[in-house]
Amino acid sequence: MRTKTSRLGQVVRFCVAGAAGVIAYYVALYGLTEYLGVWYVASAVIGFILNTGLNFTLQKFWTFQNKETHMVGRQLVLYIAMTASFLIGNAVFLYLIVEHLHMWYIGAQMILTVVISILSFIISGKIFKSESGGVK
Repeated sequence: MRTKTSRLGQVVRFCVAGAAGVIAYYVALYGLTEYLGVWYVASAVIGFILNTGLNFTLQKFWTFQNKETHMVGRQLVLYIAMTASFLIGNAVFLYLIVEHLHMWYIGAQMILTVVISILSFIISGKIFKSESGGVK
C-alpha cells in the first residue's frame, strides 16, 4: 500500500521527468514554427514524438520505479498507444483553439499540456504498475 508521501514523491518525479520532454516539445514547437516556418500543428507532432521518446524510459524506471523488463514490449506498445491518442487529441484541440478561439498557439498548448499531463499520470500509473501490485 502506498502512503501519501510516496504518492507525492511519485507526482514530483513525474513532473521532473516530464519536464525534460516538455522542454524538448516546446523547443521543437517554437523553433520549428518561428525559425523554420513549419506549420504549428506539424511542429506539435514532431515535438510530441520527442517528448514520448524521452518520457517512456524516465517514467517507467524512475517515476513509477518499475524495473521489470519482461513486460517492457507490452508497456511500450501501451505507452505509444496512449501518446498517439494524446497526439491526435492535442493536434485537433490545438487547431480548434487557435483557429476558432483565436488564441496564441503557445497559450493554447500550455492549457493542453496541463490536461494531457494529468491524464498521462493516471494512465501511465496503470501501464507501469508492477505485477507484484506495488511500486518497486
